[in-house]
Amino acid sequence: MPCKCCGLLLQVEQLWGLLCPLIRKALSNITVETYSDWGTCIATACESRDPRKLHWLFEMLMESPLNGEGGSFVDACRLYVLQGGLAQQEWRVPELLHRLLCYLEPKLTQVYKNVRERIGSVLTYIFMIDVNLPCTRPAASPRIGHFMQRVMRQLKPLMEADEEIQNHVVEENGVGEQDERTQAIKLLKTVLKWLMASAGRSFSTAVPEQLQLLPLLFKIAPVENDDSYDELKRDAKTCLSLMSQGLLYPEQIPLVLSMLKEIAGSSSWHARYTVLTYLQTMVFYNLFTLLSHAAAVQDVRWLVIGLLEDEQLEVREMAATTLSGFLQCNFLSMDSPMQAHFEKLCKTRLPKKRKRDPGSAVDTIPPADLVKRHAGVLGLSACILSSPYDVPAWMPQLLMDLSAHLNDTQPIEMTVKKTLSNFRRTHHDNWQEHKQQFTDDQLLVLTDLLVSPCYYA
Repeated sequence: MPCKCCGLLLQVEQLWGLLCPLIRKALSNITVETYSDWGTCIATACESRDPRKLHWLFEMLMESPLNGEGGSFVDACRLYVLQGGLAQQEWRVPELLHRLLCYLEPKLTQVYKNVRERIGSVLTYIFMIDVNLPCTRPAASPRIGHFMQRVMRQLKPLMEADEEIQNHVVEENGVGEQDERTQAIKLLKTVLKWLMASAGRSFSTAVPEQLQLLPLLFKIAPVENDDSYDELKRDAKTCLSLMSQGLLYPEQIPLVLSMLKEIAGSSSWHARYTVLTYLQTMVFYNLFTLLSHAAAVQDVRWLVIGLLEDEQLEVREMAATTLSGFLQCNFLSMDSPMQAHFEKLCKTRLPKKRKRDPGSAVDTIPPADLVKRHAGVLGLSACILSSPYDVPAWMPQLLMDLSAHLNDTQPIEMTVKKTLSNFRRTHHDNWQEHKQQFTDDQLLVLTDLLVSPCYYA
């Protein structure tokens, strides 16, 4: 005779045999008003439950969630419901996570934005338990490192391309030879959605894996903020912002700085500019970790000072802004070698002016001597602007050094005028106290500068 347990199991199987077709039909007819209710329903039913007792439900939810029946909205809703159930199981269902990842990988090149966003969110929970802890065995769930190796092979056409990716819509409509590149662009969009979704939900940051994408993201991300940019560029910029805010462990700092130094040598000035904005955020979010790493501080110092001599004006100005911020938060210190370096650059002799056609292309290419001289002036300006509410002992001499370049050619003249204007604005309220740090001769020169006709020109 059958035992009592077998009879109960048979009844449970009959119950699920009745429920699964009903749930399957309901999910096929899901609407905007009901999808969140279904997600809550499945997540609540799976919370703190043994997955072996719910395997009928999980198997039903794993049945081709992206089958295209009902359109992209229904596909995204099926993934949402499945994600709610798996998220409650956490570490208990590694086999299902591996199966789901294998199912999703060929479908990462989705055309529809809502499906890409949902896949990115699901990937976050698939890799949630991939955390390296000391004195523990690795989890049985999927590993980000293995996944990224496969992704990077498919992104190779974009990594090797020298030109910037301007318009992904044109690429998506390409045929023939552009198919591989088009697929890589679509894949990258989904990967970016995953990185953005995981930034606020993951237990740790996968720094070594994310570093592999940095060169590509620096090449794609725009310099300025503009809502007219396409989805790929906006997501790349957002990803860089989120990645720069990630927590770094001491052993990861050399890897990140090495990658940033490599990208700083890129031929794209957009990439070199974005390195500086990335560096600002990274340093401020990991200030105390970096300060305990003396070699890292020196690497950052010379990386920023080196970009002060960049051939592109926008990069030089951003390097000056970055240096000023680092000095102001005491990450870097204004010392004699730094001052001497900037003063030496300021003394670079400029070639004599030659008569040129105002519309000539030669005028758009600054000579190397002008770049060096401007770098020195920007360095002095950064040091001065790093102390907006006091006058350190070294500031009077730097102001005198800067004043000697007021009549230099552009863009040096404009840099000097802006610096003097900001100095006057930030020190005006306590000027009676601040002027005690200057000698009579220095005050005479400074007063002449701030009220002279050339200052208002």
